[in-house]
Amino acid sequence: MKVLFALIFIGLSHICISQEIVNVVMVGKNGITENIKDADAFIVVKKIDNHFQRLDYKMNAPLIKERNYTDSTLTILQGKYYEYDINGQLSLMGEYENNLKENTWNIYNDTGKVILKKKYLNDVLVETSDPDTIKKEEEKIDSLNKSEKEASFGRRENDWLKYLLKSLKANVALNSANGGQVRVMYVVDTLGKCTEVMLKKSVEFVLDEEAKRIIYFSPRWNPAYQKGRKVKAYRIQPITFVK
Repeated sequence: MKVLFALIFIGLSHICISQEIVNVVMVGKNGITENIKDADAFIVVKKIDNHFQRLDYKMNAPLIKERNYTDSTLTILQGKYYEYDINGQLSLMGEYENNLKENTWNIYNDTGKVILKKKYLNDVLVETSDPDTIKKEEEKIDSLNKSEKEASFGRRENDWLKYLLKSLKANVALNSANGGQVRVMYVVDTLGKCTEVMLKKSVEFVLDEEAKRIIYFSPRWNPAYQKGRKVKAYRIQPITFVK
């Protein structure tokens, strides 16, 4: 293998304090294995605050699935659910409540555009939106979400770039298989904190974790304003790692 399984643990030391790795399992064609030569995938389980998160990866490749649970045995799905295609692009995003699909589930094409929306109530599909409806909804949302004042970072235009360059751990790229560009989606909330940090485009575990880390640890932003009130602002940050 180009990168030994031990390199997975390089990413573990960069995870924020509120996230704890509780298990890492190698998986081969015949199931769980302790032999690196037999493994073609691995699973990372984290404890994040009061819930558990499972990340499924192919070796030296993008994320496959991210699932969140209320229990350490990983039986009760609760919270966000994500699936990614072979190239690491987000392909499905939804939400569970007590093992039941709830609210809106988005299906994306390989360019990251929503092509279908499905709405669930207690695991029952109650509504499906086609591309034309989605386009009209997005145009309406865009018009409503235009802020009088956009969310900003620091006092100068390039302060955010300076923060990213200063905080990024360059050696992480050297320990990756191929390098590449991770795209992180996040929300700047009304307190200026970066929340709901997730992957829009995955590359591989160590790079994904580093990209999420620097967004999560970001100092407070200046929140966006709309009609004189603070509002949430949605952002996507590309971070490129050169091998």
